[in-house]
Amino acid sequence: MKRFLYYFIWTMAIGLVLYVGMYFQQQLTEWSKTPFNLFPLQVYIALFPVAIGLLLRTPKFLLQFKNGGPWSFDWILFTAVGLPALYLVLMAFLPFSSLGEGWLPIPALLIVGGTTVSTVAGLVFGYSVLASFKESDAGKSVGDL
Repeated sequence: MKRFLYYFIWTMAIGLVLYVGMYFQQQLTEWSKTPFNLFPLQVYIALFPVAIGLLLRTPKFLLQFKNGGPWSFDWILFTAVGLPALYLVLMAFLPFSSLGEGWLPIPALLIVGGTTVSTVAGLVFGYSVLASFKESDAGKSVGDL
């Protein structure tokens, strides 16, 4: 029952964050129409899924953190999954910024996929960042791995 409540409360918290986030996105959309500055909206649309991905992994991360012990960072997971996802997230808004305007091309995958690609990439990146932190295998034998 305790485990059920733990996950249920996390589900409710994530639902609340989604609700508030969608409300904020609607307000930002309305605000962006006035000066016709879409860059803040593009940044929000790209980065909000990263926050949701972090929230989705947080319950398990906290349970692992509570166990204690030495920690390590899984560079292979982060490099193979996290960095390509981060690239797609950044490319969803960076070409529209003053840094990349005019010379940084938008990947064809983002043009064809619309916001779906950057949303999924944001979720994957946020989740993989916390998933890359693991308890160190230094004290375990080969059979335990």
